[in-house]
Amino acid sequence: MNSPYIAKPFSRRRFLRSAGVTLALPLLECMTPVFGRAAEVKAPRRLLLISNNLGFLPKPFFPTATGRDYELTPTLAPLADVRSEFSIFSGISHPDVNGGHSAENCFLTAARGPTKSGFRNQISLDQFAVEKLGQLTRFSTLNLGVNIDKANRSLSWTRDGVLLPAEDSATALFRRMFVQGDPEAVKKQLNRLDERGSILDTLKDHMGSLNRTLDSEDRARLDQYLTSVREVEERLVTAREWELKPKPLTTLPEPTDIQDKKLIFDKLELMLAMAQLAFESDSTRIVTLMVDAFATPAFKIHEDAATTEGYHGSATTARP
Repeated sequence: MNSPYIAKPFSRRRFLRSAGVTLALPLLECMTPVFGRAAEVKAPRRLLLISNNLGFLPKPFFPTATGRDYELTPTLAPLADVRSEFSIFSGISHPDVNGGHSAENCFLTAARGPTKSGFRNQISLDQFAVEKLGQLTRFSTLNLGVNIDKANRSLSWTRDGVLLPAEDSATALFRRMFVQGDPEAVKKQLNRLDERGSILDTLKDHMGSLNRTLDSEDRARLDQYLTSVREVEERLVTAREWELKPKPLTTLPEPTDIQDKKLIFDKLELMLAMAQLAFESDSTRIVTLMVDAFATPAFKIHEDAATTEGYHGSATTARP
């Protein structure tokens, strides 16, 4: 019996020599051993973006030395076992992004002048990543918050500068990720998606007739608007496809929300655990988390100690 033919791995170096050029080729299927291909499944890259307006004291946080052999500071010491898996950056800032708490809405956008009259935010890093990568999971991103003011505070913003409200309920998030709706509930959601699609169809028809009456400048603006409409259409199609797929299973119990704003660290740990669960179930690959301590009252530091002032009052008192 003849042995099965196994193709010899194709060398990128050999190809470049024979071509007589210095060209960087992508890694092609024929360049890897046959038996090694199935095992080469790379874990997806994930992005977790956190804004913590409690802040950090810089001296205990930032190392004084540079390079791989820097000494861990007191704040970083608990991460000693994984120090090779993270990097510390200092001296980074957004030009003209100032004005206290208003600037936090620009953490992932770098939009200038958040306190100026007529300010309008722009697309945040998480939404920009979705535009480039597409929706690879049930949720393109998850935008989370702790003690959040939903109407005014968020890390996530659309290309048009519209705030995307943050989810501050671990229970609601758990149900979105794992609780499968009954057939009637799924049908209602599909109907809602279809209705939105039909509205966009009608809108496009009207815009098409309007387009013929416009000058070139207005036509360009309208075309930009219709491009946004097409992007929404694509998202609706993707949402409909995911609605028809079963949700992942988990053996973990549904979490109970922590209502007491004074327990900000407990709430933060719970939401971080939810972000980890979202990654592990591949429900999403991009998570933003805004810890909005601005509205936090006097809070517990640990079980036997609490502050005497809310976050804002404590920060003001601590200034020299």
